[in-house]
Amino acid sequence: MRLFLEKSRHLLILCHSNADPDALGCALSIKRHYSKKDVSIRCDGISRSASLLLQELDESLGVLSVAPDAILVLDTSSPALLEGCKDLLAGTDNLAVIDHHATTAFDASVTYRRCATSNAELVWEVLGKPRDPVIRTALIAGIVTDTGHLRYATRDTFATLSEMVGDDINFQYIYTMFREEVSYSQRIALFKALQRMRVVRAGSYIVVKTSIGSFESFIARNILNLGADVAIIVNDKKGQRIVGRAGTRAIERGVDLSAIMHEVGLEFDGDGGGHPPAAGAKNVSDFKSATDRVLDTVVTMLRGKRK
Repeated sequence: MRLFLEKSRHLLILCHSNADPDALGCALSIKRHYSKKDVSIRCDGISRSASLLLQELDESLGVLSVAPDAILVLDTSSPALLEGCKDLLAGTDNLAVIDHHATTAFDASVTYRRCATSNAELVWEVLGKPRDPVIRTALIAGIVTDTGHLRYATRDTFATLSEMVGDDINFQYIYTMFREEVSYSQRIALFKALQRMRVVRAGSYIVVKTSIGSFESFIARNILNLGADVAIIVNDKKGQRIVGRAGTRAIERGVDLSAIMHEVGLEFDGDGGGHPPAAGAKNVSDFKSATDRVLDTVVTMLRGKRK
């Protein structure tokens, strides 16, 4: 992967749509590390927290002076997740992927993949653990946000953070940077989701399914906080997305939402994947049947009828 990056002269970096701080932080880190090269970052929109990171670091996405001779995809398991930027892959024969998800649908010439709690951990290794404080700040932000403010961090996550943090890094500031006040729109969406929810008991476990048109991750997180073991959020307005979140008890029971969403995506001609506690599926051929399959699979696993 380092050879791929060093050989590229005009590098285009692509991130998934509505890029989060993990994806954008990785992209900005690579762009800064190879600042003497012609590097540009493209994504179909960025999240509010990623916009905050971009502003905090005083960095830009950049514009290529000529057509790219290499494309690098970050933190994205499927071309479909690039959405409006997917067409930029057309005709390229020099593609690389750095991704921490369990599955991938890319056919790249160079890949660096392994399961980790954030993509930032992989980029940290690829770049050779640089000491540039801006790069370390961007990658730490990616780790903090992708682990739910360290709720899903592992021993390896903390080991990587210990390498990044130094006297020139204000970790507490980075940690609190993305704690935003809940907006009026989010509160209304939460109340609507709670009104529409369906509760399914699976032994001593509780699975909640509901529908909403926005803020799926926020809704799922709050439903888990209310006591659910698994939250399944259906968005049939924006691209028909199915979002799942699983708590610790469900994960220990063997629920792997990444595998479930991947299987459902394949079965219904769509895309699915993510991580064991947080995953999603979209672009499926039969949205209702795909949603029912996710729910049924989760309930069956929690009841102990499937390994």
